[in-house]
Amino acid sequence: MKNALLVTLLSLASTTAIAAVAPAEHTPVRAGYASVDEVIEYGRQYQEIKAQLLESGYRLQGCNQHVINYFVQPASPVYFYAQTECTYSRSVGGDYSLETDYAMVKIDVDYHQFNQLFHEGAVNVNYVTVY
Repeated sequence: MKNALLVTLLSLASTTAIAAVAPAEHTPVRAGYASVDEVIEYGRQYQEIKAQLLESGYRLQGCNQHVINYFVQPASPVYFYAQTECTYSRSVGGDYSLETDYAMVKIDVDYHQFNQLFHEGAVNVNYVTVY
């Protein structure tokens, strides 16, 4: 009888402990990625902008990634980690025209120290026409 009561109490305690931990595990957090490259590949805002640019006839020229180096790791739980700059272009006046539209996309990447994941930050687009 004592063993049955002990097993029942232990199962109730473990169920209560799991129920208490479960809501914290499923707290909604912005999508996190394992690397900066994954943020660029799967980030929602950048993917929407990229699709619009490609639909408008722009072509990717290249991307440059700049990681911010701190002397001491920041104390805040989320901090600015890197910035990626991608350049897109399209010829405006046809194949033989020198007029070109450029779109420069800057993607900020933040790092969350507690969940050790990278997150997509601000995404900005600048347009320039060169004649």
